Amino acid sequence: MNLRHLLTFIAGLGILLTLSIINNWIFIAWFNTTYLKWYLANGTLIGLASTIASLAWGDMNKHAGLISAHPFGYIGACLQLVGLPLYTMGMHLKSPRNQPETFSLFDRLVTIPFMFILVGIAIIWLVVIVPLQYFVFLICGAPARAFQHSPRQAIVRLKGSQLEVKEINTNEKVPEGWWSANLSQKPVAITNLFVALFFLIIKLLIGY
Repeated sequence: MNLRHLLTFIAGLGILLTLSIINNWIFIAWFNTTYLKWYLANGTLIGLASTIASLAWGDMNKHAGLISAHPFGYIGACLQLVGLPLYTMGMHLKSPRNQPETFSLFDRLVTIPFMFILVGIAIIWLVVIVPLQYFVFLICGAPARAFQHSPRQAIVRLKGSQLEVKEINTNEKVPEGWWSANLSQKPVAITNLFVALFFLIIKLLIGY
């Protein structure tokens, strides 16, 4: 790890820790609970906000920066995650140049408030959910990050009722009739699976 990498790591970690401390103070002062307890109790809301943030991304597994162990890499990925759908929605509302207006005034007026709501949710997600989520993903994303460094992949095919499995190098082409069962191609999905298990275990242990 060179000096620049170390300094950016410390700076990014400082940003996330500072936001976490501020959030914890706000939750204790205003909502009579801790930041962590709120996070544990609102998994559905967190999932909804994350889904909204990922609307324009399609396959989220392509955005592996979301499970980056480097704080700045993670922060940058989260900013891109919310920035793309907001940009896309704004683009859809633009009137084409030198072409007749295609939007009805009613639809445009109704859409604008929803846009502001989504922007508000995106900001809340960035400020409230992203800081603690980094530490969760730092732990739960470890298997996915480890899988990404594997030079091998499993390929599979069904021959009648029999399942055949072989190993090939990750840079080799998958033969026709086979498909890749490579978990390294699904880092975000794998991490979300371990996140769900992580919080389930915590809730069972602390009885929350």
